[in-house]
Amino acid sequence: MISTPADSASVGGADYTVSRSRAWFAFAMIFLLMMSKYIDRQIIVSLFPHLKEEWGLSDKQLGGLVSVISIVVAVGSIPVAMMADRFGRVKSVFVMASIWSCATISCMFARSYGQLFVSRAVVGLGETGYGSVGSALISALFPKRLHATLLGAFFGASSVGAVLGVVLGGVIAEHWGWRAAFGAVGFPGLIMALMFL
Repeated sequence: MISTPADSASVGGADYTVSRSRAWFAFAMIFLLMMSKYIDRQIIVSLFPHLKEEWGLSDKQLGGLVSVISIVVAVGSIPVAMMADRFGRVKSVFVMASIWSCATISCMFARSYGQLFVSRAVVGLGETGYGSVGSALISALFPKRLHATLLGAFFGASSVGAVLGVVLGGVIAEHWGWRAAFGAVGFPGLIMALMFL
């Protein structure tokens, strides 16, 4: 039997596990949170000159502020992803985004290198597992025919976020100081996390 366009549309609609509008809203938030995650991760790079000037940090110390996130993510990815499968993906995304956003905001109030380093480590803790959980959520909400496209866009958001983090950090720090840069990117992430929930 040959299917009509109407039949094809109804089959396509049935592939969504929730309403189309809800699925696409979820994707938009997952995409924006992926950008937020990388903005929060990379913003520190453009703040190096300001931190060096204010605290006299070495290149090794500055490098530690970047690499600590990757180390925490590498160590915690599998355990956090396993916990997300038990706890629920939507709640997990909310918790992770809230943690990395609050940790980024806390960088504003750091009064020493040690405090900033710990805050950056907590940013990494929040980011741990987000890629795998976000991917799983996209795969669960959308029909298979859209998986490759949407996952490609989702992971592409990381590159966009990384560039934006460096650019925004530089511009904001130049006008309002390096502390303001952390707040300017941390608060929007927290708002998005609440909207996602």
